[in-house]
Amino acid sequence: MTPSWQDPRTWRRRLVFLRGSLVTLLALLYLVADWHAASPLPTFQVGLWLALLWLPSVVFLLTRNRPPRWQWWLCGMEVLVDQLLFLALLHQLGGSANPLAFYLLLPVLIGALALPSAAAGLQVVVAISGYGLTLHWHNVPYHHPHLHALTNEIHPDHGLGMWLAFAAVAVVLTLLGQLLRQAQQREQRSQGTALTLALQRERMYQIGATLADRAHELNTPLSTLLLISEGLAEDPALPESRRNDARQIGELARRISILLRPTAPDSASLAQPRRLSTLCEEVALTLRHLAPTLTVRWQGPADPALAQSSSWQRVLANLGYNACDAGASTLDIACVQTQSGWLIQISDDGPRQPGQPGREGLGIGLALVETSLAALGATLELTFERQWTQARIQLPRISGAQPAPDSQGEPA
Repeated sequence: MTPSWQDPRTWRRRLVFLRGSLVTLLALLYLVADWHAASPLPTFQVGLWLALLWLPSVVFLLTRNRPPRWQWWLCGMEVLVDQLLFLALLHQLGGSANPLAFYLLLPVLIGALALPSAAAGLQVVVAISGYGLTLHWHNVPYHHPHLHALTNEIHPDHGLGMWLAFAAVAVVLTLLGQLLRQAQQREQRSQGTALTLALQRERMYQIGATLADRAHELNTPLSTLLLISEGLAEDPALPESRRNDARQIGELARRISILLRPTAPDSASLAQPRRLSTLCEEVALTLRHLAPTLTVRWQGPADPALAQSSSWQRVLANLGYNACDAGASTLDIACVQTQSGWLIQISDDGPRQPGQPGREGLGIGLALVETSLAALGATLELTFERQWTQARIQLPRISGAQPAPDSQGEPA
């Protein structure tokens, strides 16, 4: 479902309401002025102008069912026509010195909220230019002394100040409208990203539940098969060759049953420091299943022993996932010893450029990497070049890493 602020038909309906309010207000003002015999225009001209001002609403009624790709063009055209018609009416009513001139700010605001930046900029330029033009070039009914005095007794400096004030307000409204529009677009994109992540998470839960159910269903016949094979292997009446076959069947069933059981990580091995090169080899095995063409190269020369190896596995894996998503063919991992600690550089040759989506923002992967590195006391710096994307990790000595004997040099 398209949000109301993003639906051009909604903005066109609002223009119809705004236009109807203006026509009604002008009709009431004419009735009051005619009641006091102070109407600036004849009745025929008033009716003609009201019909012209209402004309874009007829266009909306005839084109409201057009395809969406036409709706934005029609919306921008209606805002422009509203401005031009009202400027023409101001020309007849004594120019922009008439207080009604500030109605021009309403179409400017609608254009800023509804239209893209280029179209909104065109609308505000037309409004400011038209205001200045009608301020100095207009018709004044000489039989209406109030309008004659209003437009001819304004000092030029005062008129310039009015034009500057109108231009400033119009520009500010346009900028605020565009900022609000961009904020709404960002919010919609963030909501879309959150929805996508939620759907992916739900899908992962479904896969996990399905695998657990399949494992449970397989364990039952495997257990039965294991019991039968053990019974056959202990049967003295069974020939020796058949007894060996039963033992082999039992071993295969036991092996499959062990593989189906969830294995808990060895906390003792995770607590011990592990070499960075070893962690890179494990990440290479993990990424091989996702991207068989990706080559993971360990370059060294430093090879520190890193504590909290599970966190480092998470960091390296998420950076590797990003390289796979970018279509990289090579992932280079280098490490050098510095005066304050170690510098670990992970580089990939993903073909996507920084301007394309999905390259600069690692999404939830970046959040996991930054959170894990913050817990390790390390910092991350991402660099996006034309041919390489580099992640530089600064690891201080206080993090618990231990240097290797040959920890010198500089990464390429």
